[in-house]
Amino acid sequence: MLKLRFIIPVGVLLIGLGIWYSIASRPQPVPRAAPRPFVWSVEMDQLARMQIDLPKRGLSEAYSKHADKYWYFTDPEGPQVDIERWGGGIPLLLSGPGANRLIAEAPTAEQVTAFGLDQPQMLVKLLLEDGFELEILLGDATPDGVSYYIKRADRPEVLTVDHTWFGVVERLVTEPPYPPDE
Repeated sequence: MLKLRFIIPVGVLLIGLGIWYSIASRPQPVPRAAPRPFVWSVEMDQLARMQIDLPKRGLSEAYSKHADKYWYFTDPEGPQVDIERWGGGIPLLLSGPGANRLIAEAPTAEQVTAFGLDQPQMLVKLLLEDGFELEILLGDATPDGVSYYIKRADRPEVLTVDHTWFGVVERLVTEPPYPPDE
C-alpha cells in the first residue's frame, strides 16, 4: 500500500514533467519576413500608355494600348508590338516592381545626386486609363551592380530595384519589339 501511495504521485509528476518538456522544447516559429515593398503598384490592365526615355543616350520609345487591348508603338502612330516579345509580361513588369530595399525615406539633395537621380539613366512615364500619371526616375547602379536606385517623382523615398528589371525595360528602347518581317 505504501508503494502505491508513492508510485501514483511520482507517476503523475513524471507525466506532468513530460508534458511540460514536450511543450517547452518545441521550436519557436520563425518570424515572417517583412513583405517586399513595391515602388508603385497599379493593375496592369489599367495601363493605357507607357513612355521610356534614356536621356543620357538620347533614346526614347512609347507604347499605347488601343481599343482592341493590344499594344502599339505610339510616336508616331506605329505598328502593333511583337506579341511574342511583349506577351503579358511587359505590362505586368511595368505595373509595379518589387523593391530590393528602401535606401532613404527623405533623401537630401546630396543623396539624390549621389544616387544619380538628378540626372537619371531612365525615365518611365505611365498613363493609366483613369488619367492618372506616374513618373519614375532610375538613377545609377548600386556599388555592387546588383540594383539601380529608383524613385517615384511624386514621392521622396529612394529604393533599389533589381538590375534585371532595369535591363528588360531598357531593352524596350534599345531593341524595340517591332513585329517580325513576314
